[in-house]
Parts: sequence; structure tokens; C-alpha cells
Amino acid sequence: MKKLLSIILMVTVLFALSCNHNKSNYSSTSPIGRVGEIVVDPNGVTPLSAVYTTSTVNAAPITVTVKGLYGEPDIIHTYPAGYGTEFEIHGMFPESQNTIIVNDGGRIITKNVSIGTISANGYTIQKKYDVAINNLPEEKYSNNPELYFFINANLPFQIAVSENGYVRYLQSDYQATKLVIENKKMILYPTYSGKNTDLLGRVTLNYPTGTHHDTIKVNNNYIYLSVSTWGSEDRLVEINRAGSKVRELSFGKLIQNALDLKTYPEDEAVFKDIAFGEDVDNIYTINGQQKSVDWFHANSLVYDSATDILYVSSRHRGVLAIDYSEWKLIWWMADETLATEVPTYIPYNVHFKDLKSLEPYRVKGDGINDGPKNQHALFLLANDNLGMFDNQGDKGSNPNGSRYVEYKITGTHGNYSATKVYEYRDLSLYSQIMSDVDFTGENYQNLLLAYAYPTARIVEIEKSSKGELFKLSLPFSTYRVDKMPLYYDEGRVYSEDCNLKNPN
Repeated sequence: MKKLLSIILMVTVLFALSCNHNKSNYSSTSPIGRVGEIVVDPNGVTPLSAVYTTSTVNAAPITVTVKGLYGEPDIIHTYPAGYGTEFEIHGMFPESQNTIIVNDGGRIITKNVSIGTISANGYTIQKKYDVAINNLPEEKYSNNPELYFFINANLPFQIAVSENGYVRYLQSDYQATKLVIENKKMILYPTYSGKNTDLLGRVTLNYPTGTHHDTIKVNNNYIYLSVSTWGSEDRLVEINRAGSKVRELSFGKLIQNALDLKTYPEDEAVFKDIAFGEDVDNIYTINGQQKSVDWFHANSLVYDSATDILYVSSRHRGVLAIDYSEWKLIWWMADETLATEVPTYIPYNVHFKDLKSLEPYRVKGDGINDGPKNQHALFLLANDNLGMFDNQGDKGSNPNGSRYVEYKITGTHGNYSATKVYEYRDLSLYSQIMSDVDFTGENYQNLLLAYAYPTARIVEIEKSSKGELFKLSLPFSTYRVDKMPLYYDEGRVYSEDCNLKNPN
């Protein structure tokens, strides 16, 4: 009996001690209960970000603040009640003493964070980049301002800078293609990394095959550019939100199925000089060795859900419109003088225009006489016009520079024609192989352009007047640029990356 009483007494004491310990970690003023902690860079890839965690879903709103420095604003965001147990915190400065404040149901938690020089994948990130022009209007959301996100492909990191050039975000070890809003959160889509991540670097979706250049969301599925073994960047894959493959499609087969070999039997040999890979049973061999040939190089996608048309940019071949459900070519467009410079063992002196079967599919008018060459970043406007960043990049240099251009495309099979309806060109700005265009502003009245190669030059203009609103140059290349805030705000107008007709 004494032994039993001793055990009971010991359990009682341990329980009391446990309760006292738990009380020391709870706030009587916080409806959440347990007050969490602020952890800087929780995944080792976002040194200017942190996360605040709680043990239970927040019963009251939680506000996170990063104090501004150097004349920059505080960045403040309030998470609504019921949001969850993890709360992202963004917007610190490198080479600075930062202050993070969390208001958790009335309980204030403050953390001072000293950030030194930051680097990513061996590349030192500056504290501030020089802004050449800033004629931007006053920021409407002063405590959650739009930042310029520089999306890298060759250098696996993304940074975001303010309109004054201060760096306030970095994610390393990731090659992104764009920043989008998904479920009221900011999500990065991949170039080559094969996964979606949030701004803390946490994986939100894994892709089942290799990825490159572009991903778009269509309803609850994702359509992304993928690869084949011997045809390189010439496939497209659709997956569901769980990451399971729905369709896998081949651009080589798309062109092959458009051939009329009964009428033009000579097209068979020409096709073999254009499309390569296992999908079309044409693996390029030189000196007895098989070579993977990047014959198509898809780099941009836009889907029009009203017409089931998928618009695809092939850097090496032109712009294509495709019946997505049937996977049939509708039309293709490229300038008559297109002469892409590529590795010498690929016969790129042969183009779609050399396939007689494709002549009825060709967009003529300005599509031929003033058409795109090595374009990127397709954009579908609300009036059905098709815009793009036209690199004019089939040569190492171009005294006329690159441009943004829009076409109105009309007609039917055998009679398609394009009319150029808008062009912005700065003769001093040329980017041969990478670029981007977004529409920004409360009424999408501005263009944000990235002349990305060999080093990035970022220009934002008012579209109608072509007046410069913002200009900044970087010492490295950047694949794309997005202008977005660090947090989602209900009812806010966000920039658009590719589709103003029916945004994905």
C-alpha cells in the first residue's frame, strides 16, 4: 500500500510540475494559447524571411511586421483568424539590424535579427541596386508594396527589390519561372527545379517529369513544358493538383500529324531535318554517337479557356496556336527572315516554311513581313490580340534591338493573317535569348519588360505614352521579372504574367 501511495504521490508531483511548465509557455491574454517562436530562415534558403509558429490554429488575427530601414516602409501583414499554425514573415534587409514584431492576439513578440552579407550559390547579393529611373506613382499599399522579383534560370536564386533598389527577399537553390497567387499565397513555379515552392522555400507540389521555361495553371490542373530524351525541350505535360500525370504530349508529333505526305511526299525528308527525337523516330547521330537535339525549344504558354486554344512560343520555330483537346495545329507564325543561330551540328537552315504541308497553317501579312524571331513571354489580351516579347534574337547582335509587339490575327485555315497593332522598341536594348513582359498598374496600363541577357535591364513604361516609369540594371542575367507584393491582399489588383482575357 505504501508503494502504491508513493507512486500516486510521484505522479501527482510530476503532473503539477508539468502544468506549471506549460503555464510558463502560455499567455493568459492570447486566445491562441501557446505562444510560438520566430525562426529566421527555417529552411535554409530564405535568409531575409522568417516564420512564426503556434501550437494550434489561431483563434484571433495575427499581425507580423518587419520594420523598415533606409526610408523604406514597414512591411506589415495580418493573418485572419483560423489561418493556421505557420505564419510567413518577409521583408528583412541584408547587411542590417532588423526588427520583427508579432502581435499574437494582443501578446507582442519582438525579435532583433542581425543579417550580414548574403549570397546565393556562390554569388554575392548586393544590399541595394541602383535605380536609374523612378517615376512611379505613390504606392497604394504602403505596408505591403509591390517589389520587383528577379526570376533566375541560369543562376538558381530569386531576389526581390523595392522601387528604391533595396533587396528585401531572397530564395536560393531554386530555379523559378514566375511568381503567382495560389490559394491566397505567393507561390513560385519552376524552370528546371521540378517543384512549386512558397516564399519560405517549402515545397507545395512536385512534378513527375523534367520541367523547363513555363508552367500555367488551368482550372485545378497544371500545364508545363517538359522534355524528351533525344528531342530535348519538345514536350508538354498536364498534371493534376496532386502531381499525377494527366496527359503527355509531343510537339514533334503535332507537326508530324499536320503533314500532308500524299500531296507533298518531299516533306518527309524535310521534316527529318527539322524535328528530332524518339517521339518522331528520328534520333540525330553524328560520328556514330546519338545526340539530343533542342530542335523546338518551347519557352512560353498561354491557354484561352474560351476557345480551347493553347498558344506556344517555340524559340527556334515561331509561335503556334494549338487545339489543345485534339492536339492539332491551328496556325503558326514566324518572320520570313528567321535564321536561328544554334549549335553547328543541327541543320537549322531548314525551317517550318520549308514544309509545304504547313503553308495553309501559316499566318501571313505582318506575321511574315514583320513577324517574331526567337520570341518569349506570350501574352493574350482581353480583345484576343496576342502580345509577346520579340527578342529578334537570331543573331548575336542586332542594331534595332528587341521589342514588345502585339498582333491581331484573323482569318481561317489557308488564309490566316496578322496585323501589327502595337510596338515598343528601344534601339539600345537587345536581349538575344531571354526576356519577359507583364502588364502592371491598377488598370493594366503599364508594361514591365525584362531585357534579360547578357545582364538584366528592367524597364517599366506607361503603354500608351511609352513614357518610362522605372529602370534598373543588374550585374547578372534574369530569366523573368514579376512585380508582386510579398503577401496576398483581398481585393487587390495584381500584375498579370500572360493572360488578361481569362487569367489562369
